[in-house]
Amino acid sequence: MRSFSTFDSALGADDVQRAEEARLRSLATWGYLLLRPGMEFVRQRSNFILGWQAAAAGPLADGVSAGAVGSAGVPPLGSWMILPELTSPATRTVLPSNDALYGAAHIELDLLGPMVVSVPANIDDRYFSVSIMDAHMNNVAHLGPKWTGNEALDVLVVAPGWQGKAPDGMRVIACSTPSICLYNRMLVRFDDGDLDRVRRWQAGLRLTQLSHWGEPEPVLDAVPTDAFVHPGLNTTTDELEFFRIGLAHLQHNPLVDGAGWLADLVATAGFDATTGDEALRSAVAAGVEDATRMLDASLTTWPRVGGWMVPDARLGLPNPEVQRSAAYQQFQIGSNDVAEAVYSFTDTDAGGRVLDASGGAVYELSFGPGEAPSVGPSGYWSLTMYDEHSLLVDNPIDRYATRPDRPGLVTDADGGLTFTLSAALPAGVPEANWLPAPAGHFRLGLRVYYPAQQVATGAWSPPAVTKVG
Repeated sequence: MRSFSTFDSALGADDVQRAEEARLRSLATWGYLLLRPGMEFVRQRSNFILGWQAAAAGPLADGVSAGAVGSAGVPPLGSWMILPELTSPATRTVLPSNDALYGAAHIELDLLGPMVVSVPANIDDRYFSVSIMDAHMNNVAHLGPKWTGNEALDVLVVAPGWQGKAPDGMRVIACSTPSICLYNRMLVRFDDGDLDRVRRWQAGLRLTQLSHWGEPEPVLDAVPTDAFVHPGLNTTTDELEFFRIGLAHLQHNPLVDGAGWLADLVATAGFDATTGDEALRSAVAAGVEDATRMLDASLTTWPRVGGWMVPDARLGLPNPEVQRSAAYQQFQIGSNDVAEAVYSFTDTDAGGRVLDASGGAVYELSFGPGEAPSVGPSGYWSLTMYDEHSLLVDNPIDRYATRPDRPGLVTDADGGLTFTLSAALPAGVPEANWLPAPAGHFRLGLRVYYPAQQVATGAWSPPAVTKVG
């Protein structure tokens, strides 16, 4: 480092070029990190639109929307796409929950206008959620027992700066961006026939434009979707394409004011002007590579307790942690904030050894008396098994997750609860206590919905997974 009073205003052309390469490389690094959450939204919306027509014709057999169904002849934006089955190994979305039926919707509030989100009455005080997220995967609001009760409800979702009038008595949710998405989760219990019961309940979800509210049979306006479709985005390696799409999305959906200075800096970086200059283009590519290494390093060094990644209360909400937020969206897309749900994941034991169920290895996750996570009214917790790629894996009993309310679950002699994790059921272990693992590396996800305060604040953490055989 040179002293503050030293400068050189007579650099040669080569030094000026190197300085410009350094500028672009730095801005490409922080630009990639800044845009990454929004680009996950863009990718999800594109996949949603591309999958809609196929889903409307019948359940999709594979792809990112495997199992989803839509309605033929209904426009994709402003409509619910529903998963009428629980997730399975056919589900290609990473880290899926296996406890609830899912639904999703994408809405462009500036094109469709304010939307009324209608939720049917809770059938028996069980957990459900409609999470409203902005265009950067930040949570705006939640609908569910904890927040809105169990009665049927209608809420009006509006774009930033909306000054209109809501129907009498209707709650208004002001979103921070005109592009939003909704995620619905409805818990399926282990009772016979409950899946059909929840399907009927889920079918009561409605989205209605305010401009058509009150009509006997409101019809959704079709809006252009071509600008939102990017068929090659899932696999693109083109940095300039990433920035072109990401910056356009950012311009349409500005970040919170606190991040505006960085957004402005990245927006005026001039990445497109590097197309004809190999050295400058390489600098942009190097900056993106730096960013991806930073994301990998963030996930690798994420704080852990007993092998479990420690949840961060800032994530899922607007915050200044650009690198950490980008890493989190890379690992788990569209996560709830901790007031709604706390997610803990592990792929190691307390000593940092990778969980590996090959060769007949057997692991246990044991909660001593009173050590299980506490939840509030209508809340629950569950444990889900994934392979090293964060996907569900086939097993002989089609069990991908388990909960403490599973029929036949046997408690320990001291009142605690032990789950056995292995590729085959060990002798002497009750089947209800077994969560099948792949015969190789595996990852566990512990989800706590409506967490009690000690869980939401991080005062509680899961016990370490231990190898017992």
